[in-house]
This record gives sequence, C-alpha cells and structure tokens, in this order.
Amino acid sequence: MIGTAILHAATMLKRRIQELASNFLLLGILGIRAVKDRQMMRLRLFSLCFILSIALGGAKTAFSQAKEPATKKPWTVNDIVMQESARSWTLSDDGKQALWVKSKPDKKKDKPIATLMITDIASGKHRALTVGQEGINSVKFVPGGKSVSFSTGRKFPDGIKGPKKGSKGAQIWTLDLAGGEARPITAISTGVSGYHWLDDQTLFLSTRERRSRLEEAAKVAKDDTIVVEDETLFTHRRRRLFKFDVKSKKLTRLTDSQEPLGSFATSPDGKWAICRYNRSPHFGAENDIPPGIILHDLANETSVELFATLKSKPGGFVWTKDSKRIYALTPRMTVDGEDSAAITVLTELTIDGLSLRELDLGHDWGISGGFLATDDGYVASLANGVAPFQKVYTRLADGTFRAARLKGANMGRVFGLVKAKNSDRVIYSTGSASEPDKVMTARLVDGELIEAKLLYHPNKGFEKKHIAKTEIRKWKGALGEEIEGIVYYPHDYEEGKRYPLVLITHGGPHGADRDRFSERWANSPNLYCQRGAFVLKTNYHGSSDYGLAFGEAIKRKYYELEVIDMFSGIKMLEDEGKIDRKRMGVIGWSNGAILSIASVALAHRFAPGFDYTFKVCAPGAGDVNWTSDYGNCRFGASFDEFYLGGTPWTNLEGYIAKSALYEVERVTTPTIIFFGTQDTAVPTEQGWEWFRALNRVGKAPVRFLLFPGQPHGLRKVTHQRRKLTEELAWVDRYLFDKKEAEDLTVKKGSPLDIALSATKFACYGAHYGKRESGILVPETVPWKNGVEIGRFEVTHAQWHSFKSEALPSTLPNYPINGVSIEDAMGYVSFLKEKTGRAWRFISEKEFEALSALKGASENTLNYWAGYKPSETDAEVLRTKMMTQHSANWLMRVGSRPPGSKGKGQDRVLFYDLGGNVAEWVLSKSEGFVIRGAWALASPDSRSKVQVAPLMWAGLRLAVGPLPANK
Repeated sequence: MIGTAILHAATMLKRRIQELASNFLLLGILGIRAVKDRQMMRLRLFSLCFILSIALGGAKTAFSQAKEPATKKPWTVNDIVMQESARSWTLSDDGKQALWVKSKPDKKKDKPIATLMITDIASGKHRALTVGQEGINSVKFVPGGKSVSFSTGRKFPDGIKGPKKGSKGAQIWTLDLAGGEARPITAISTGVSGYHWLDDQTLFLSTRERRSRLEEAAKVAKDDTIVVEDETLFTHRRRRLFKFDVKSKKLTRLTDSQEPLGSFATSPDGKWAICRYNRSPHFGAENDIPPGIILHDLANETSVELFATLKSKPGGFVWTKDSKRIYALTPRMTVDGEDSAAITVLTELTIDGLSLRELDLGHDWGISGGFLATDDGYVASLANGVAPFQKVYTRLADGTFRAARLKGANMGRVFGLVKAKNSDRVIYSTGSASEPDKVMTARLVDGELIEAKLLYHPNKGFEKKHIAKTEIRKWKGALGEEIEGIVYYPHDYEEGKRYPLVLITHGGPHGADRDRFSERWANSPNLYCQRGAFVLKTNYHGSSDYGLAFGEAIKRKYYELEVIDMFSGIKMLEDEGKIDRKRMGVIGWSNGAILSIASVALAHRFAPGFDYTFKVCAPGAGDVNWTSDYGNCRFGASFDEFYLGGTPWTNLEGYIAKSALYEVERVTTPTIIFFGTQDTAVPTEQGWEWFRALNRVGKAPVRFLLFPGQPHGLRKVTHQRRKLTEELAWVDRYLFDKKEAEDLTVKKGSPLDIALSATKFACYGAHYGKRESGILVPETVPWKNGVEIGRFEVTHAQWHSFKSEALPSTLPNYPINGVSIEDAMGYVSFLKEKTGRAWRFISEKEFEALSALKGASENTLNYWAGYKPSETDAEVLRTKMMTQHSANWLMRVGSRPPGSKGKGQDRVLFYDLGGNVAEWVLSKSEGFVIRGAWALASPDSRSKVQVAPLMWAGLRLAVGPLPANK
C-alpha cells in the first residue's frame, strides 16, 4: 500500500515537472518576444511562479495521500424520478452469465423503459439484448443456456401472426444468444400469467381458458358493465395449468380445477406441480374463503390438498434441485386467518410420504428479504429490524439442519441473493442508507461469500452527490419498548446547532424502513437534508421485521402506539440539541400519510404527553375517515376489522375516534394532499374529504393534487416529478420560509425575472455569496465533471474578506475591478487556506464555454448606447464616458439576463459573462490573461480580441480540478 502511494506520488511529481518544463520553455519564448514590455514580462514571471506552486502542491498532495474535498453536486427532482434500476438478476446454470433487466424512465413515453441485459461474469462486460421496451418480466435462461426468455406485452414483429385483435396479456418471447432478434413463441389470446421451463422445447404455463359465451356476448354488445365480485365470471375467468410445446405450439391442459389458478411452481423433473387456487372473489376484500393449495402428481394425474386446515396459506414455494422437497414460505400469526401483521416461517414438504414440518430457523422474527435453496439446504434472510442478516442451513444425515451466520464480504448489507443451479456463483446487492446499491458477485463456499467483486453499479453518478450521513438509532417508545429508526443528518451539519426536522414515515403499517439507500418520489430524504434539515424515519409498533408480537401490537390499537413511537424519536433528537421543535414537518405516503395526518389532528388523543406542532404536512394517499374507507377500499373490510376492531356498525364510536376528519377543526398545519384518481388501496375519496374539510374550516392552508389514471403508486414520470416539485415548494414555503414556487407568468430572462430572482442567490445578510469558515466567499454552481464555477464575478463584499480596506457602502454587490494579477493570485490562495477547498482561476477554455452560453445580455457599451455603435462611434462614446468614475458604468452583479446551462430542474444560470468587468483567466499557452468584454467595450466580431485595461479587470473563480488539456 505504501509502495503504491510512493509510486503514485513519484509519477504525479514527474508529470508536474514535465508540465512545468514545457510551460517554462513556452513562457521563455514569449518573454523574449516581449522583453521590451516590462509589464508583460512581469506577468509571465508571476504565471511561472503560480504554475510552480501548483506543481509542488500537487506533489505534496500525492505524497501525503490527502485530497482536496470533492465538490458535490446538489440533488434535483430529476435525479430522483429518472434514476435507473437493475432488477430481476438470474444466473445461467453454470454461473458464467447473468441475465437481468435495466430499467430507466423515458421522458417521451412518460414511463420506465426496460432493456434486457446479459453480463459475462468473468470479464464483467455487459451487453444489451433488446432495445429499450416497455414491460420485460420473468427473465430466464432457457435450459441448455443457448437462449433466454422473458414475458412481455409488446407488439408482435411484422410478419409474425399474433393473437386475434382485441386480445390482451403478456406472451413468452425467446432470444438466441448467438444472434438475431427476440421472437414470441406463444400467441395465446388470453395471455400468459406465469411460466417455467422443463427443457428447451417444453414449458409449463398458466393461462385463462377461452372466453365464455357470456363474455363474448357482452363483447359483441359492447357492454362494459361491471358486476362487482361476480361469482359467475369468477369461475368463467379461471386460469389453469398447461404444458406448451415450443415446436408444435400445442397447448395441453394439465389441471381441470373449477377454481382459478393463482400461482404455481413445477418440480425440476416435471412430475409435480404445486398450485395456489383462488376460491372466492371476495377474498381480497373480506378475507373470507381462503385459497386452496393443491399438489398435482402430473405423471399419475392425481391431486392432494395441502394446508387444508389453515385459513392463512403459504405464499411462495421453492423446489429442491432433486425434486424431492418443497420449501413453503408460510405466514404465522396469533389467530389463524388474521394475517395482516404475520411473520414468515418455513415449512418443508417431503414428496415421499407427503409429510409436512415447520423448520426451526433459530430466529423468532422469521424470514424477511429473501430465501434461496442450495444443494444441501438453504440460505434465509432473517428479519432483524433495519438490517436483515443471512443464515446458511446445512442438512444433516438425520434430516436436521446445522445453522450458521453467512460469512464473508458485505455482511449485514447483503440483499437479494441469487445462486446458479450448478455452480457456487452468486449475485447480490449491497449498500446502506448512505451508500447507493451496487450489484456484486461472489462464490458461496462453505457458508462464506468469497472472491466478491463489483459487477454493476446503477446510478454511479450518485457518487458525485452529497449523500447525507445516517445513523441507526434506538429509543424507548410506547409501552417502554425499544423503537428503531434511521436519522439522516443535514448536509451542512455543525455540532451544537439546532436544525429543522422532517419526519418521513413508511407505509404498511406492516412494512419497515431498512438501512438501505432509498431516494424515491414518495420518500426523498436527501432533498431535505440538502435544505439543512434532519430527517427521521421510524419503525413504529406494527412495523414488520421485529417479530410477531411487535407487528400485532397495534391490532385493534391503531394510532395508540405509533404516534408515541414517532414523537419519542423526535424528543430524543430534541434532547440531544439537534433539532428545533418549532421547525418541523411530517411527510408520508399511504400509512405514512395516515400517521402524518394523525400527527397534526389526533396527537392530543394518542400522544397526550407531547406538545409538538408542525409547520407543514405533506400526506400522499392517506385515510381520514374510516367509516367510508371500510367499503371503498379493496381490502377495507379485512384491514379495518383487524386494526380498528369490528365493523363501523358494531364499533362506530371507535371508527369515529380514530378518524382525523372529526378533529379537523384542531388542524392549523398547512397541508398539501396527493392522490391518484384510480387509487383503490386508499380510496381517492379520502383525499376529497380531507381537502373539503380543511378548506371549509379555513384554519390551515390546503392544496390538493389529483393524478389522473394513477393507482396507489404513481407510475408516470410527469406525475412523480410534479408530486416532488409541489411537495418541495410547499415545504420550502412553510417550513423553510422560502418564496413560493415559480410563477409561469414571469418570462425567464426578462428584467422582472432578473429582479425577482435576486432572492434566489446565496446571500449573507445583504451581501451576495456564502458564509464559509468565517468569511464571505463567492457562490459557486455546478459546471461539469465535478467542477463548480462562480455564478457571478467576485464582488466588493467578498473581496473585503481578503483586503480589509473600507467596504464601499453603495457597492457591496458590485464586481471588484482594477485587480492586479498579484492580488488575484493572493485572493485564490487566501480562499484555499481559509476554506480548505480547491479554489482556482477558471481556464480559458472554461471561459470560452461560459461565454458561449445562450441567453446572456451583458453590461457593455452597446447597452449604454442603446444601439450597436460603429468602431468610430465607440471611440467617441468611450472618451465621453471616461470623464466619469468607472463605478458609474458598473452594475450590481446579476443585473442583466444570464446565460443558462441545462434544462428543467438541472438549469443553472451564470451572470456577467461578457460585460461589467473583464476577467483574469488561466491560459495554457499564455499564462494569466485578461479576457472578455467590459462596461466600456463594444464587442465587434470583425475586430481582434480586445484586451481590457487593468482598471476594468476583475475575476470569476472555480472550485475543483483543472480539466486536462485546459
């Protein structure tokens, strides 16, 4: 390690010396040519000294291994809604290739677009198999590994006959890895809902039977009447299990149940199928007649029902490689059938003898986050609060298992583990709340992940973002029990200072926030941390991953524990001196919205020992009236009866006591409400009720946004962006006391826009700039490649920190002028020393790129004259103007329309790009030079570059590495 550092330092020093020699020779030649010009020669010497200091400083940095702090880019709404995902990873049987789906939102299509990818494990090289398409799912290697398959609802290629017109549903497509385009292998009019390969020519699939005459008659009559939970259509629309021959396209029915097939899993040898059948159209809402679990002996055409005595049935099945056993992921709860807060345990079915037994996980909280069958047992991800962990279970000769914690790389941060069928190769994701996910590959040998290496890094650009520091915290909540949560620190955190707090609460309630990176349209902590706030996420009573008792703790006690848990977390941060209780907001989606509303409307009832008020509330899809939710929510009956106890007609008092609607007159917190118009999980009407009540009472500002056609989760990119933008503007206004959202009636770049936008600039009191390390420094904004460049030219107020002469009272935000190169260099060194940041001059190339930005209209002679004067007129006007002090012709920085870089949320404005004062820049060929127009210059494309007199010289600075060859 030390040897590498020394070698790196020596290489860097050698490079610096070579650059120095080259510059020295060039400057010497230039100096000889200008020997009669003493001032120019003096400038060359200063340039040489400055370059020498850079070289020596670079060598010192290399030897000490101490890097300048990297300039981090701010988070934008687009960063959140446009991020990429890498999902559905699966390995070839030999572990040499990985198949996966890259998903990236598309602005034009307003939805995520999927690309099927394949990765060579040895080289780490990725290759796209399809052009970006909508909806790629169920990706698999076809047995033999020569081709891959996936399901999609995309349009059939020209020349290939598809299902008859009007048919809907996904079909199975395959793609030969040797080359060619993907082609559909099924064209079933009712679509395919699931499939498994038996061999490269045979697969098992589930599909609907042909439409009944009743359905066909309704179609002919164009009758789209909906009969709610229709018993007749429930059976008419049943799905069954079929065998499909790829070559002949023959479809053979394997099951004849009158009940619709839900999910299924076939054995690797093709002799067995375990199926979950739906038995009631009311089950989703009322949890009445449970599904049936049937094991089909496909060879002998016999069937047997499993788990018949249970109301709550297993939800997932995994076959062992030898087809002798099935692992069933089974819910466990206190009262069979009440599985809203169940934990997951593991049941093993042995085919020989059809014996069932629950396996001892050695962990009372059950499984969370993944299960993997191995040749000699299994690996289970076990619930452990914010940080699930994995155990490896090895089957012994007597049928019992030896359990041990998974060892090796990335422990405590392993998610989504998948394994090759005939190899020890595995793939998984790793990360934390403060580290974006990366996809890793390793070998699983004797219960240990070895030879781990990075395979893919989605959203690699997030490394350039300032990511909030996070801490896993625990505190005493309701019932004196321990509550766990995640604290996100403000980006500019300073010990001993109190900050605003944004409480972001997860949904469910039987869900959990984990120590895993999560920036989403419904949950974006870093957007608030960069605004200078703490963010707190709380795994309140009722959350998953803390055992059955904790999850069921709020059964018939909805609100009674959760609000106390949340407020106790706030109190912990308040007692530690971190947050200001007078500046707090609450945000959440679904159950997070329900608890956010409860925090402002019901806290007096359910957390009476606290006295917290909130300046802003931003609930998305949150209930306020349980009496109306009961019948409108698609699972309202089972949910409400479990958490509230009984029905509205048997427990009306309880329903009303826990409905925020009936406490609306207490609410004074400004509230912005979000809902999709097709939400059936939390009915859209709940948003209308809360909006109408708040608006009618009139004690709290309220805004209500409906997203057309959207279900419980927003799917359109435009809607996700709008939700975040509106939420941020609302919170900015009421929590951070910032101006309202952009007024579209104001034209960008107009004089009015310039005047109004001045308040957007970083200010310390009345002076433009940022307060840093006790001094006022220029405001910098993102340029590219990690570099930030000054929004304005350096002002008198900023210069005053360096030169302490009297600050002109009328010119603090005017550009400094008459700056010598000696003083300019001294100012750069002063800023570097004071702040520890990599301040520098902008390069000539950067200056030229800035000057080329569109939209700028700057302070030059053309502006003062009111026309574009000829060269002769310019000389006359300049002579007249020179009779007055130069300050008369300068303007406050930012007075003229700016040049802009980027679009939308990424748009950045730069001011005074070609006027006011000229600027010192670093030229690779000439050293330090003055470039650009100034207040008395008349830009003329026919003239050579005009060099401003020293009295009109100012400067604009950058932070970050100087680009190569600049």
